[in-house]
Amino acid sequence: AEHLTDYSHPVLQFKPRKRNMEHPGRISADCFMIDVAKDSVQAIIKGNSHKIQYSEKYYDETNEYRHVILPKEISKLLPKHRLMSEREWRSIGVQQSLGWEHYLIHRPEPHILCFRRPKNYQPPPQPGVRA
Repeated sequence: AEHLTDYSHPVLQFKPRKRNMEHPGRISADCFMIDVAKDSVQAIIKGNSHKIQYSEKYYDETNEYRHVILPKEISKLLPKHRLMSEREWRSIGVQQSLGWEHYLIHRPEPHILCFRRPKNYQPPPQPGVRA
């Protein structure tokens, strides 16, 4: 099942379905396995997202910080050796306001995600919304 890992990182980005040209109405075996993997990943996230723990914010002169502790089941889904985009960390169930950046991998405890954003962050105005 090692080849499935390639499809699960970034967490919920999967290759498009391939048509089975011998049997046009059927999905290829590879696509079936991708769908099974996707369903398994979504079930893991849904079943464990209530276990995600969020720290209080802490500050320095320029930024505010917080860390997020993931349950073991979700931490197994993390990409190895790289930071995650906002889309990726949201896709694994992390919920926080706008502006946070995953900025550090804490190697001794990779299940702890470290986030930062500028102090006094204000989200950009939404198009068509008046202040």
